[in-house]
Amino acid sequence: MFAGLPIGEILILTLGALISGVLWYLIPLSNNSAVVRRRWIAYIPVVAAIVLYVVLRPQGWMLIFPVLGFLILIHELGHFLTAKWFGITVKEFGFGFPPRMFGVRFKPYGTIYSINWIPLGGFVRMVGEHGEEIEKGTLVGQAQEPDRNVVLYRRGSSGPVPSEPPPEVSFGEQSILKRVIVLVAGSFMNLLFPAIAFTVIFLLPQDITVGTVVINGVAPGSPAQEAGITRGDVIIAVNGRDVDNHFDLIQRIMARLGSPTEITVRRGTFISGSPLPEFTSAEPVVLTIEPRLNPPSLIVVETVTDSSRQVSLQDAQRYNSELKLGEEMTQGAIGVLIGTTNESVVKRSHSLFEAVPMSLGRMRDVVLISKNGIARWTAGGPDPGLAGPVGIASVTGQVAQVGISPLIELMALISISLGVVNILPIPALDGGRLLFVMIEWVRRGKRISPEREGLVHMVGFVVLISLIVLITIVDVQRLVSGESLLR
Repeated sequence: MFAGLPIGEILILTLGALISGVLWYLIPLSNNSAVVRRRWIAYIPVVAAIVLYVVLRPQGWMLIFPVLGFLILIHELGHFLTAKWFGITVKEFGFGFPPRMFGVRFKPYGTIYSINWIPLGGFVRMVGEHGEEIEKGTLVGQAQEPDRNVVLYRRGSSGPVPSEPPPEVSFGEQSILKRVIVLVAGSFMNLLFPAIAFTVIFLLPQDITVGTVVINGVAPGSPAQEAGITRGDVIIAVNGRDVDNHFDLIQRIMARLGSPTEITVRRGTFISGSPLPEFTSAEPVVLTIEPRLNPPSLIVVETVTDSSRQVSLQDAQRYNSELKLGEEMTQGAIGVLIGTTNESVVKRSHSLFEAVPMSLGRMRDVVLISKNGIARWTAGGPDPGLAGPVGIASVTGQVAQVGISPLIELMALISISLGVVNILPIPALDGGRLLFVMIEWVRRGKRISPEREGLVHMVGFVVLISLIVLITIVDVQRLVSGESLLR
């Protein structure tokens, strides 16, 4: 599996994929020339990102369109299918973002299915989606225009007056439950795809590196030492889940930061450079340990004067014999040095009954590792590897060179992040709109005015765009300096 990809990086760079959708949401369609000009201005960040893809990572930007395009499209497909199911009038379902290349209707006043020039996702345009009032009038006739579903004529008017369809097909007039289902359907689709993708990966034969995961060193004062883990112990399982190699151990631990964790070990003696003996007679020992969110980094000194910042040379070399005076002794979440011995590559596949729960477990680990990575960062820990729109092109290009299976797993990881981030109560995203629906429910049907809601979404959009710009600058600096985003 693609264990080397920093999950925190994927979680934040997903915001780059959302930015085009946010822009589309905040500037409604109109034939007014001023609105059209604003819409073209809204495309500037997307176009700038594409230019940077081409200049900085040509092997990545060629994949950015199908990867992000597919993931955002299935997100919008969730909104589209549920809206249709509830009878909400969908004015347009588009692949890519405007300007429109072409569009078709299959019946009068029906949905426009369009192909658009910017292939970075898709959109669904529903009646009443932005809380706008439906213009009232006396219906005396109907006509069809190329870009509108229904045109109403008012008595005494000199021409057709565009209007929304009747309230019963408006998104804003649906029950709270129906609106909630439509809003969460996009994230549901983004979580359904990785569930299927991981299941398929587990079903297919894969080359897996297996071996014996051994403890090569234990840091003084670390959770591992306090739990009784010693040098030479062999890690068998974490919380009952088998550990095949040190990547498995790292993933299991990173998903449990700050939570008591059971580690099953086999006692033994390991001498560096010698084959690890088989522990056929030793009984496994289950130890409880709590991985740290923010492990310390200590300076190696001859005499310790501040134990919170220093470690003696003698203790440091018990942990890592290569450490010298003045160097920094870094520790992981539990404070051990690990390695995999007796390695071999085996082909492994699983039955459907095994693959489905394993897929759900992998998705749970992705979410927990993402959350813990950001929690460590906010607590003063290491940078989890934040990246923006430029970063995803570099990551995609590097992963694609490894093979199709890691690329599919990368798509699944990004899809999970897209689904989780989009459902968070962040203004301008689905979760932000869901929050206003929940407030309406708490207020027993009394809605917040569309103007106030729109203002909140605009503020959230400004924060998102500022974050994207900041992270993109960091991306460019890292790529220009030759640093890989796969750390």
